[in-house]
Formats: sequence, structure tokens, C-alpha cells
Amino acid sequence: MTKQIVVLSDYERIYPSSPKVAELEKKGYSITYHHHKITEEAEVVSLLKEADIAVLIRERVNLSADVLKKLPSLQMISQTGGGAAHIDLDQAEKQGITITLTGSTSRPSVVELTFGLMIACARQFTPHQQNLQQDKWIQYPGMELQNKRLGLLGYGKIAREVALVAESFNIEVVAWRPTGKKGDEHISILELEEVLSTSDIVSVHLKLVPELRGILNQQHLNLMKKGSIFINTARGALVDTKALVELLESGHLYGAGIDTFEEEPLVQNPFKNCPNVVLTPHIGYVTTEVLERFAEQSLQNILDHDLKSEMK
Repeated sequence: MTKQIVVLSDYERIYPSSPKVAELEKKGYSITYHHHKITEEAEVVSLLKEADIAVLIRERVNLSADVLKKLPSLQMISQTGGGAAHIDLDQAEKQGITITLTGSTSRPSVVELTFGLMIACARQFTPHQQNLQQDKWIQYPGMELQNKRLGLLGYGKIAREVALVAESFNIEVVAWRPTGKKGDEHISILELEEVLSTSDIVSVHLKLVPELRGILNQQHLNLMKKGSIFINTARGALVDTKALVELLESGHLYGAGIDTFEEEPLVQNPFKNCPNVVLTPHIGYVTTEVLERFAEQSLQNILDHDLKSEMK
């Protein structure tokens, strides 16, 4: 019997042109693509009710326990990215659904965006652009990055590459690891409070796990140096947005670059009255190159799983 693969929310229409499609079709798979935005659980169930395998692009589609219970045919979820917080993993395990991830294929793009946001904040791109759009020629003094201290919250693969780039700017790098020092670091690993209170730039690179949700609360954010910059390309739910906005509006923080928000898509912008803030709509992973790698690896994961099943 032909196995059904359903790709959801491929907005950029990347998947049909992947070279892996021909390999899967040769093995007898049928692939259906849906390129539109899906928000209702009923539609998710309708689109996946005949699927043996679902391919999900980042957090664009949620698979709650209620949704999974209505998908008895689903055998595998090929998820892009390195996390699956939007999938009820307990229910998936109960149903015997295999979940695969593509891992950090977006790492270069996230690192580049992190530095883009740093530079945009340090040189006040947002107020300069706003003034020029109003035919005003005002030159605000910026901040040099060299000889500053960059505090990384988290020290995984992305943060390590950020640290390498920072060294080329002659930036001192320190970090906090939730798991503590492991001995493989080439930088100083400090307590969270010390990183926040001594860094000129704080950049968040933490995974959104239950124990870290809301870790950057008002108490922690208030420790940041006056005149410092806050960057978040990780997850919005790690941060108390209200507390961050207060620090920006009061002028305590020099600026902020935010790519992720507590609720996405962002309906009401809480930063609209904040000066020197650069906002992007969770585009850390959204480059053509990353999406092509997502497609290739997520489809390859299906082929690999198929091969393992044949060998049993």
C-alpha cells in the first residue's frame, strides 16, 4: 500500500523542488503539499487524517494531544529544526509515533541575524531610518562593539559560533550555562546574575524547556547594566516582555533586537513606544538556504527511517 506523506505550511514552496522527492516517489511514497497558513485544529486533522507521515516546518503547526488522538494512521512526524515543544510528545509516544528532527541546520542564519541585530541596535538603525523617512537629517552617536563584553545566555552550537564571530570584533565573551560548566568551554562561564550585571550586550541562546520558561523575569532583567543592549533570537517565552518594555521605555537599556515573541504571530506590538528597538518576525531560520536544508534533511529522515524498518 502506498504511504502518504503530507507536508504542512510550506509557505515558501520549497519542498516540491527538493531532490529527495524523486527518491521517495521511487520508493512508492505519495507526497501532498499544503502551502497555506493553518491555524485551526480541525483543519490540521482534516489534512492529516489519511497521512502516514507528517512533515512540519518549525512551529507553524501545533499538534496537541487532542489532534493526535484523531490521527490514528499517523506513524511518523518529520520535524524541521531542533525542537518539538509544539507537539504533545507524551501523546505521540502513547500512539507509537516516531518523531525525527533535522537539528541545527539554521545555525549560520541565526548567528548572522544575531550580529545584524547587535549592529542595528548599536548604531541606532531604527531611529535613523524613522527620521530619514520624515526627511529629518539627525545623526545620533552610536556604540562601538569592540572592547565590549558580550554575555551569552546558553552556550550551545549557535552561541559558540556567535562567540567565534564576536572574537573577530575584539569583543570579550562570557556565558551562562543552565547545566553549569562542563569543561569544554574556551570562555568564562559565570553565574546568570554576573553575566546580566556585567555585560554590555546580552544575547539569548537558550532552549525553551519548562524549567527555563520565563527565566528572564523582572528581577533578572533589572540586573542588566544601564546602557546595555538585549538580543533575543531564541524564544520569546523565555523573557518577561512587560519587564523588558519597561526597561526600554525608561531608557535603562540602550536598545534591543527581538526576533521571537511570547505569542506568535505578533498581533499587538508591545514595543511600539520603545526607542531603538529592532523587531523581526522570527526570521532567524528563514533563509532560502536553511529552508532547502530543512526540506532535504526532513525528507532524508523519512528515507532513513524507512531503511531501518526494512532492516528489522
